[in-house]
Amino acid sequence: MNDIATIGIVGGGTMGAEIAHVAAARGFTVLLADADRARADAGRDRAIAIADRRVERGRMSSDEAAAVAAGITAVNGIADIGGVDAVIEAVPEDLALKMRVHADIDAAVRPDALVATNTSGLSVTALADATTDPGRLIGLHFFNPASTMRLVEVIAGAATDAATIARACALARALGKEPVRVAECPGFVVNRVLVRAMAEAYRAAAAAPVDRRTADMMVSEGGPAPMGPFALGDLVGLDVLESIRSDLERAYGDRFDDSGTLAPLVARGDLGRKTGAGLVPDTDPVPLGAESVIAAVYYAAALDEARRLADEGIASADDIDLAMRLGAGWEQGPLAGA
Repeated sequence: MNDIATIGIVGGGTMGAEIAHVAAARGFTVLLADADRARADAGRDRAIAIADRRVERGRMSSDEAAAVAAGITAVNGIADIGGVDAVIEAVPEDLALKMRVHADIDAAVRPDALVATNTSGLSVTALADATTDPGRLIGLHFFNPASTMRLVEVIAGAATDAATIARACALARALGKEPVRVAECPGFVVNRVLVRAMAEAYRAAAAAPVDRRTADMMVSEGGPAPMGPFALGDLVGLDVLESIRSDLERAYGDRFDDSGTLAPLVARGDLGRKTGAGLVPDTDPVPLGAESVIAAVYYAAALDEARRLADEGIASADDIDLAMRLGAGWEQGPLAGA
């Protein structure tokens, strides 16, 4: 049973605003903090703008949007969230930055407060080193956009206690999300499977002539993924993807190598949809012969990485498949029927 009524969000950027919107929409009282009041105000404005867009699309009533706006208060800093029942930190994915923020959170909040980090792959155990009570720190990996994505990967650190895990899962459900328990590892579940499959596809495309639009179509028409690896990379943002991919290559080795596909694009500022140029050229599809290979290696790599996750005990086969359905939009997970 959820025992949390007030939530402090630390970080008013894209993810912090999304999480603040979700929490306020579910009836929680939200205090939003950032490095200063101006940034917190901007984060609140972002959260309210999400509600306004949902009203425009018929997904939220005007009264519900008004409740979101009323439920979020911007504050001057972390010191002003000391009385909340739970804190969700959502600052950029920089370990040193997050450790400084968690030291401040630890000093500000009540001893019985739940403390969570929204991270897509950083070590919860390492973050806990910045706190005096590592047992209450847990990872809650919300997927972007959190206002619509149902999955939350729940990651316990080495010292996270059982009560914290139970409270975090209950909070995720109270936020309307589906929690999936994941053991700590670089990339967790969804990023490991997706980025492994994408890296394999990029390597195959570097080795043989491929029309990327056609290859994407073969992936989406020939399997459970809603989007092929090239279009997906452009959607995620090639700078974000390259950061995740390079971290995973350092952690796991050459199976996450992309044959130098992403780095040159990032260096020249071609980051995908957000810059108007990236992996998929703005030209008509002209199949070049090896497109079917892309689909084959994409799904084979996803299956292999999913099996590794299950064999390592990172998550159960059922939870891996559930995570891929909810977090990546697959019609079925890679281990279904395998």
